[in-house]
Amino acid sequence: MSRTLACCVALMSLAAPLLAQTATPDANAPAPSLQINSRAVLVDVIVTDRNGKPVTGLKKDAFTVTEQGKPQAISFFEEHTGAPAAAPIEMPKFPPDVFSNFSPFPQPPAVNVLLLDSLNTRMESQSNVHSQAMKFLKSAKPGTRSAIFTMGLALHFIQGFNDDPAVLAAALSNKKNIEVENPVMLKSQAEENAEAMVPSMAGFLAEIDEARSIDRELRTLANLQRLAAFLQGFPGRKNIIWFTEKAPGAFLTGGVTGNPALDDELKKTNAMLGAVRAALYPVDASGTSNYASYTAENNPKAGVSTDGKANRGEGEDRDHDQHNAQILAEQSGGRAFANTNGLSDVIDKVTSESAHFYTLSYVPSNAKMDGVFRKIGVKIAGGSYNLSYRRGYFAVDTGLPGNSMDVRNQKAQKLAAQNPGAVDPLLPFMDLGMPQSEQILYKVRILPSVAGENEPAEKKNKNHYKVDFAIDLKDLDLKLDKNGLHNGALNVSLIVYDLYGNIISREDHVAELSIKPDAYAVFESTGVQLHAELAVPKGNYWLRTGVYDQGSRKVGTMEVALSSVVPLQASAK
Repeated sequence: MSRTLACCVALMSLAAPLLAQTATPDANAPAPSLQINSRAVLVDVIVTDRNGKPVTGLKKDAFTVTEQGKPQAISFFEEHTGAPAAAPIEMPKFPPDVFSNFSPFPQPPAVNVLLLDSLNTRMESQSNVHSQAMKFLKSAKPGTRSAIFTMGLALHFIQGFNDDPAVLAAALSNKKNIEVENPVMLKSQAEENAEAMVPSMAGFLAEIDEARSIDRELRTLANLQRLAAFLQGFPGRKNIIWFTEKAPGAFLTGGVTGNPALDDELKKTNAMLGAVRAALYPVDASGTSNYASYTAENNPKAGVSTDGKANRGEGEDRDHDQHNAQILAEQSGGRAFANTNGLSDVIDKVTSESAHFYTLSYVPSNAKMDGVFRKIGVKIAGGSYNLSYRRGYFAVDTGLPGNSMDVRNQKAQKLAAQNPGAVDPLLPFMDLGMPQSEQILYKVRILPSVAGENEPAEKKNKNHYKVDFAIDLKDLDLKLDKNGLHNGALNVSLIVYDLYGNIISREDHVAELSIKPDAYAVFESTGVQLHAELAVPKGNYWLRTGVYDQGSRKVGTMEVALSSVVPLQASAK
């Protein structure tokens, strides 16, 4: 079955057919070329008083910035006061199969990422983190823009940025999205017991643990790089609330660990996180848990000694990990949290405390990109304040391979190779998880359907959906001609992603509109209606849709988890 896009209204005979192709510009128009190299350093500064309350109204002249101890000229200054509490808005209640890209909340100056780390967290703590995150989302007020990721051997996408905590909670509660993982790269309790009971095993196990620790830190850095690449396309400050038991010690070495591969990845990770204005908020996922020797599986009857030596060792390890997390947070401009089971309160505290901050920018007096760590210092005259900001950066080129702009360029190059001269105006807005664009408001209704009789077997063994668009006519620039017809063209894109951000399928279309007066009157109340059909492999996927009006050059985008749409095969059971 060929996937087509066509107008779908009661007056179907009056609607113009749509072409499944991309728009082609003037062949004689010169190809635009834009290349910007900027060495500016951007620093977000949270300023609080002795009671932890935000300090407002500070001026540019009150701030002093140094790099490697040398004063720097502040070239840009802005105070972000945070969005005021939104008045309750009576949102229209849609049927469960209807979704809208409308949000009553403005773009916030900072967004949040909930990062649930199973790579560096024991299984018993993972379930606690999940339940506490759910507790926060169920009680959170709409308007705080957040996204959710999990970190295992790879980075897993759970939910892109959304203002509605109900959407985030639904994604986090979906069993397909969250799987408790065995942290195989952490030292097991059996190994710790063997090391304590058989001294001759200590050296052997230490070598294994060191190799495993380096591998785990490399994987952690790789996951953080993927997260930074994802965040690069979004404006503003990003608070990464990172639930983990063991923050990588490599961050604390100043880029010199003795392992060249680890050093290189560390510099790259720091550069990418700094470039996207990401502050780390590590949260000890173990909370206020007991020592391992006091747990049911390690009681005295099981033959494990509880003379206090093991507890002291575990306490020292925990203190060391918490100290690492504290320094890591301070270096990035965030804050560390430990010894609390109120993880949901931690999330609420981070989102509220980081709502007010100042952004400073300067061009380093030392323009040489030599790879050396440069220390940043910020001071404020005229008072005693607590400052949170990133304490430095590695002087490396931030145009690193693997960032989101590189990915988009690769997509554009691939598209150009397939269709020379074609343009895709929706390309910068269609990455998985990006905030929804509301320049064009629209709704989509997604209904399960059945495969056609003539479909091949491989297509019949998929979940099929009908996707109906209703696009707000007021957001479109349609030209009225002498015959009374409203003419225009819309680029419409539908992309299906998996949880790794891979594109499973993509459909791009151009809707050529030529609307008669009677149909236009209908569209004024119903919106411009379009129809598409999808066949998606069985599994966990996200559908991102986009609409671009060629007349006004406005964009609307929306993302829907297909897990929220019950497939026909399942609903029939």
